[in-house]
Amino acid sequence: MNYVQIICSTLVNGKKYNVENYFVSPMKELCQKTVLTEDRKENNNDSYRQHTKYNDRLDCYFSTYDLVSLLHNEESYLEGSIDSSQDVDYYSFSYQEKKLYSKMGISSEVTIILESPDSSCNLILYDSYGNQIGMAEDDGNGNKKLTIPDWDCVTSQYIIKVESTDNAPNSDNSAYRIKIMETRTKDSQSNSVQHASGIENAGNAKNRDEIRNKYEGLYKEQLDRLHKIQFEALPESKKYSGTATVEELLCRMKNGEQLDQKEMAYVKIFANLADYEKAEASNYIHNEFYQRIKEKAEKDGLKVPAGLWEIEMNVEGSISVKGDMQEEDREKLEKMLSENFAEDLWNKHIQATDISKEQYRLLNGYHELNKFLQSATNGEYSYKDITVDKNGKIGGLPDKMCQLLNSQEANARYEELRDDIYMLMDYERKYGMDNIINFNIKYQASNSELSIIGSIASMEWPNSVGYYKNMKPIK
Repeated sequence: MNYVQIICSTLVNGKKYNVENYFVSPMKELCQKTVLTEDRKENNNDSYRQHTKYNDRLDCYFSTYDLVSLLHNEESYLEGSIDSSQDVDYYSFSYQEKKLYSKMGISSEVTIILESPDSSCNLILYDSYGNQIGMAEDDGNGNKKLTIPDWDCVTSQYIIKVESTDNAPNSDNSAYRIKIMETRTKDSQSNSVQHASGIENAGNAKNRDEIRNKYEGLYKEQLDRLHKIQFEALPESKKYSGTATVEELLCRMKNGEQLDQKEMAYVKIFANLADYEKAEASNYIHNEFYQRIKEKAEKDGLKVPAGLWEIEMNVEGSISVKGDMQEEDREKLEKMLSENFAEDLWNKHIQATDISKEQYRLLNGYHELNKFLQSATNGEYSYKDITVDKNGKIGGLPDKMCQLLNSQEANARYEELRDDIYMLMDYERKYGMDNIINFNIKYQASNSELSIIGSIASMEWPNSVGYYKNMKPIK
């Protein structure tokens, strides 16, 4: 049975679904083939905290934040690319069905497959607590794959990371595909089934806590075991034999020190994802960012100030420079930074800063929305012009833009902008916008490097709560 809804605009002469002035709901059947595409021009997915929608190429009215739609058809896949050796792509994968299967006495196994030419990409899996729980390995057929551990009987939210391999060819575009497969068996002895049965039959809260503690302990034991197996499987050329802890290695990395091949392999196995991303962003800021800015300035015939100087960007994307220089040189430097480094200045700062996932999405949503409006309307409109009525209809912007934002015809980019508007409006009603509007980022520059001196976000937002007592979801 099709759900039919009238919308305010026609659909390419009504030919899309061969229904005159009506729109057939774009909800896909679970068994239908899905081909999601990563679009780097429209969406950024270089942080695990970003919340990016992806278009379905086979159904222009369907898009998703999550890769779960790939699970139900073996021909489905996501197609993406690694644009450089520094590029990383993150995807969310939610497997809520596992809980239902466990209650039914069914054990399920999920396999994630990475197809990339010349094995130029790696795939790493993390749980919602930031623990690394799988590294895809060669399957003998030219692909890489991993299976979500069967000892993970609770976690259903995962983060997939795709990155360039150490020996990837020097290419600006390493294409890859991600596929996700599922098999189910009746197995009353599996950890997930036993856990679900124990929780269901627990007589009181104390018994449920005892079961939770038991499985949290099991989870940690198996996690340690997995990491030790991964470490032992490394070739001797990558096997770290030093005495520094993971925390000490990350601190060195954060302070700008380049870790060697052995240290990096060790950190990638044992480090928490949130801590690793902060250290990686800080390392880039210390070691590479200033040199890139200096080289571009010299190429454009600009003078980089001698001694200390500062770069500041507000949440709307405006860049200002402070330092000992002529006003004309300042304006040229600000223009060069805005045209070439605005995205990196913003992204690397908030990746390296200790803010929560919710704060990250609020700040990034506001920043991206205003950047979009600045470009699309030549600066005539901003967030303050937007209205949302009691039915959720967006107004206050140019008619064609409102039509796209309100229509189910919208592509993933407009859907994401619409969701950001709703998120920001909801936050504004509860807390006001001062914390967001007044947020800015600051860098201090010297003759050799950049360093962060900006503010840390202090916004109110409910804290995320995890299942396990001693493991909190990554922020």
